[in-house]
Amino acid sequence: MTRTASALDKQGSAHGGEVGDGADENLFDIEGAAMIGMALVNPDYAARPDNTGHTLLRYALHADIDLLGRKLSIPLDVNVFTDRDRSGSAKFSPTELDVITGLTTTTKLSKGLDGEIGARVEHDRPVDRGGFSQTYADLRARALYSLADVVPGLKRDLVDGDVSGYFGLGWFALNPSYAARPDNTGSALFRYSGHAELSVWKDRVSLGFDATFFTDRRKNALGPSELDATYEIIGHTGRYELHLAYERDMPIDRSGKVQSFVYALFVVGFDLVHDAEKPVEGRGTIISP
Repeated sequence: MTRTASALDKQGSAHGGEVGDGADENLFDIEGAAMIGMALVNPDYAARPDNTGHTLLRYALHADIDLLGRKLSIPLDVNVFTDRDRSGSAKFSPTELDVITGLTTTTKLSKGLDGEIGARVEHDRPVDRGGFSQTYADLRARALYSLADVVPGLKRDLVDGDVSGYFGLGWFALNPSYAARPDNTGSALFRYSGHAELSVWKDRVSLGFDATFFTDRRKNALGPSELDATYEIIGHTGRYELHLAYERDMPIDRSGKVQSFVYALFVVGFDLVHDAEKPVEGRGTIISP
């Protein structure tokens, strides 16, 4: 099976966005990845939902609890951030907690193409003090692709690599407080997302690009109000990965606050039931701050 990369999607694809053959669809499993990241350059990326502080560290966990394999799975994402502006050892203590969970199902549509649909609930809140928090429930559909499965010779030409990714559409069905721009204005209604990745050399090195657009139900329900763009280099072997990425979140329907930073992320994959040493390319599980 070939795993696509969606390293920097706020909601990670179940099973890393992999395009699979369905061989394990009926098996119970618990798999995912544990992560630790550091902001190497951070002029303006916040450490809390109210846009205060500057992110320093990120501790994260993603798990897929497969009830019927990819046919029925419970994804769980937990992210904790710290603030470099705090003094002493407090720099390493949590300032924000984000929790995402839901239900997904993934099925094979054709050779090299899978479909994923799901529903999730997310809650982001400060943990070192009171303040602004964000919550929503959404529905989402994605088309996951792997060109190596359908283009003869591509896998050979890339030395056992691939061109893979996804296109997605999400609807914020319930949204009391999730913003449509980096400055926390508006109310998000739709999410348009896409990811593309070029992997080479037995998938040990990859280049990825992510784009996520949000729309504002209060202003223009269909036209984008925010763009989050991420560029990354990924190296991995076995169950280990190292990401170096640049992310920039910006309003596009008007001027306003922009958040950007460069960060490194170290990832260790796990499979508690089968203990399979497959690549973590669950870059779909490695969600963006």
